[in-house]
Amino acid sequence: MLRKYALFIGVAALGALVTSCGDDDTGTPTPTPSGTATPTPTPSQSQVEFDLTQAFTAQSTNANTIAAFFTPNAGGEETFNAASRVNGNAQVALAFSPESVNFFFPDRTDAVTFSGSDFVGVSGTERTYARGDEKLALELPFEHTLRVQYEEQLAFTRNTVAGTLRPVRTALFFNPVTTTSAIDTDLAYDGSVYVAGGDPGVTESGTISADDITFTINEADDSVSGTIDILETVNGTTQTVATLVFQRTVDSSNSVTGGVVGTNNTFSGILTDTTNKFEGNFAGSLSGPNREEIFLLFSISGNENTDDDRRFVGSFIGKR
Repeated sequence: MLRKYALFIGVAALGALVTSCGDDDTGTPTPTPSGTATPTPTPSQSQVEFDLTQAFTAQSTNANTIAAFFTPNAGGEETFNAASRVNGNAQVALAFSPESVNFFFPDRTDAVTFSGSDFVGVSGTERTYARGDEKLALELPFEHTLRVQYEEQLAFTRNTVAGTLRPVRTALFFNPVTTTSAIDTDLAYDGSVYVAGGDPGVTESGTISADDITFTINEADDSVSGTIDILETVNGTTQTVATLVFQRTVDSSNSVTGGVVGTNNTFSGILTDTTNKFEGNFAGSLSGPNREEIFLLFSISGNENTDDDRRFVGSFIGKR
């Protein structure tokens, strides 16, 4: 089972997540203690003009998550299977004449490529492609932060149950901050949350969500503050299953342990939900030349007991 696996799984363990993210213990990765600072994301070296109707290429590091869902061949609902944040390099390249989009994720040896014949549609905020059991979506909610999601379907046996595994790989790409001025006023960012997870084999896909929220960078100490409530809707009833409070944290000697924007405009920190019994980490960055946007990634695991396999991963993109 996925028992208290590393809150953030490295590249080498991603294969284990996809190929053994059922109740088998094959390929258990080395845990990262929940109190350990997680690697912060790194953007492309220069500004990218993200435009869903124009060519561009972007790279990022340590800005990825993966979640997998399982459906038995014998019938039944698709349920959550496993999830993790993923460190490593990702790349996306959109081209025209001829049209193509290439997407590389840290657990893959080669990029996946879609052509113009796979094009589904484009709107002001999303461009999509599909081919057989594969889908690719480029989401640009604002201007400086791009979310790319790739999903496929794989034959998979969970314990002795044959079925289909649907991994969803998510990577964020963003523009670096170029201003060197200090943060001299509170910065409030409004945006939406992507979240996936639950209890493996129990939580049905499509039942987990989170409301739009506001994150604030506080001028007084450059700290991050915001709250994400993870919601589950079953039979028309919605309840909060986890509450994630993003904030400045200190240790017993009053030294800062997380939740503060650094000189490179990135931040990381620790998440603790004692009420619902979760713990985890988060990391993120301000983006855009003048800190116009913010994004973060999070991963939490249940800590009620040694058999608690609950897991959620997600990301937030906001604009001020």
